[in-house]
Amino acid sequence: MNKYWLLLNGIVCVLISLYLLTVTDQSTDTKQEAEVIDVMRQKPLTIDVMLEKEYIDGQVEVEKVTETISSMEDFWAQYEEWNLLEQKQGFIRFRKEVEDISPYVKTFGYFGIKDGVLTIFEGIPVNEAVIQSFYHINIEELESHLLQDLKKGIKIETKEDYEEVLETYQIYHQSKAVSS
Repeated sequence: MNKYWLLLNGIVCVLISLYLLTVTDQSTDTKQEAEVIDVMRQKPLTIDVMLEKEYIDGQVEVEKVTETISSMEDFWAQYEEWNLLEQKQGFIRFRKEVEDISPYVKTFGYFGIKDGVLTIFEGIPVNEAVIQSFYHINIEELESHLLQDLKKGIKIETKEDYEEVLETYQIYHQSKAVSS
């Protein structure tokens, strides 16, 4: 009878252990399900994002957007090409350097000369709306057709145009400080 008693106690202990394991697994599953539901109930994070594109001509375009973020990993992947400049509660500012001239200069930019300084104008140089100044040019050494080109304005349509003009007039550069 003693053997049966031990066997019966052993079986009861095993059944109680199995029951406890099952209850523990169920409570763990229930906790995980509750966490998933909590995450799903949370509203996506909304932040203001400022995107600054800096072009080789010095122009900076700024775009402001509001992003709704449901996955931070996806958000950071979306802006991995950008440099983070500022981050605070509800706001992030990024900057990207663009190896091209700005759409603004492509549309309105003309190289010209003002007070002996190679300059980019908004429109033809007679309007005198300066976008950017570069360096003094020795006008006495400048070939007459190059001076005439600058006086009437050289349209900037591509990065190549921009770089070609800077390169062409660089040999006539005089070393005087220019303030943009």
